[in-house]
Amino acid sequence: MPNFISRKIARLKEKQGEKPEAELEARLDLLSKKLAAAEGGFFNIIGKNTDSILIVDKNGVVNFANPAAKELFGPLERDFPGRPFGFPLAHGKASEIEIPTPQGQIKTGEMQVVDIEWQNTPAYLVTVRDITERKQAEQLKMEIERHIRLEKLKDDLINTVSHELRTPLSITKEAISLILEKVPGEINDQQTEILGIARNNIERLARIINELLDVSKIEAGKVELKKEELDLGNLLKMTALSFEAKAKDKGLELRMNLPEQAVLAYGDEDKFNQIFTNLVDNALKFTPQGFIEISAKEKEKAVICLIRDSGIGISPDDLPKIFDKFTQFGRKNGPGDKGTGLGLSIVKGLVDLHQGEIRVESEVGQGTTVILTFPKLTFEERLNEYLSSMIQEAAERKSYFSMIIFSVRNLEDLIRSSPEKTAVSCEEMGDVLKKSLRRRADTVMYHQGRFFLILPETKKKDAPFVLDRMRENLNHYISACDFLRDRIQLETKILAYPEEAVELGKWLSQ
Repeated sequence: MPNFISRKIARLKEKQGEKPEAELEARLDLLSKKLAAAEGGFFNIIGKNTDSILIVDKNGVVNFANPAAKELFGPLERDFPGRPFGFPLAHGKASEIEIPTPQGQIKTGEMQVVDIEWQNTPAYLVTVRDITERKQAEQLKMEIERHIRLEKLKDDLINTVSHELRTPLSITKEAISLILEKVPGEINDQQTEILGIARNNIERLARIINELLDVSKIEAGKVELKKEELDLGNLLKMTALSFEAKAKDKGLELRMNLPEQAVLAYGDEDKFNQIFTNLVDNALKFTPQGFIEISAKEKEKAVICLIRDSGIGISPDDLPKIFDKFTQFGRKNGPGDKGTGLGLSIVKGLVDLHQGEIRVESEVGQGTTVILTFPKLTFEERLNEYLSSMIQEAAERKSYFSMIIFSVRNLEDLIRSSPEKTAVSCEEMGDVLKKSLRRRADTVMYHQGRFFLILPETKKKDAPFVLDRMRENLNHYISACDFLRDRIQLETKILAYPEEAVELGKWLSQ
């Protein structure tokens, strides 16, 4: 029995000495049980409290510590009471203390100290709340806010460069062009030569500004990708066609080595075009004679594109620095094409954004080969990547989006009836849905009988109106299709962010 209970009973015996012995023992027994129950309840509450509770005497020694305190301040040691507390006991406002852990980490506690009496002796009641996660969250919030401020400064710089430099450059270039075209009047040969040099330098300065803006956007993560399934073979043909005249003027052979079937990849068409245009242009600059070859091939899990030339090549010492900014190799003084040294850095950034890889093989005097590898994603991977980016963007901007799913419930029955007609009908239904979209940012993706309509900046309350319009257009097509009429079974579902954020997360993790 605890000492203070024993003392209480002893005093009671002294006061009740004149009572009959049996009656006194009965009352004392009842009182002992009540006191024991109260003590048990008290220590049960203290024991289950998630805050650390300690009793520290005036000498700074711990007399009592609940389990939460033992866990916060160190291993569960039986001899925790009797050890020095080790922290200054400041009365009044809550103070913060740093608590080292056996793993070498530092926890943060919020401590409050109150004067009490413990077992008839003055002591301190010390409560410590573990606020480590809260402090980490506050620090993370401060870091995010600092990052946002820096990003805003960077965006402001980009906007300043874009508006304050590009616009006057364009006006100046246009004015010089008008003079060179002799619109205001005749000019002599010397004036023509000087103005031509001025225009060329303005064009070069404009390219530098554009490439600086591209690099800034890539580094700031401000490049938005509009990904879709692309035929890289066709894109490479268009790139080669745009350089045909320039290659002919230099006496270079422009070769194409592409398979007969389509080479499919998943990416942003504009960014892919920028990648290939930059690489072919670079090859032309540093190939005085011979050829430029563009090729592509499709493997099981990747698409590989090569830009090969018979140019001057790059030394082994320079190859590791090939993607550094403001770096050029093989550049000579005097007339000829000159760049900013940003082209390959931009290409590397755009390839990375597509989760691709780029490497360069070269030998001085023998030419250079740039090898691009882009992963072939499954439909599930493409859809998950797209929706994950939508969720991240909406969370950052505190925005919203909706996804409408059309599912063909009896797809297997239709396939058994006619695989060819089913495939054609599903493709045409996808075309109907795509043509029904009213905004460029809206996307339709199809896979195995399910159509996914992803609608950025569309609230949940507005999604049913889009669904009705889509369903009406599909019904018109189905009514006119002999194969699908009175046969196809469609069901629909709407998932919206942020309302169904949890369901979307679970759905994406399947």
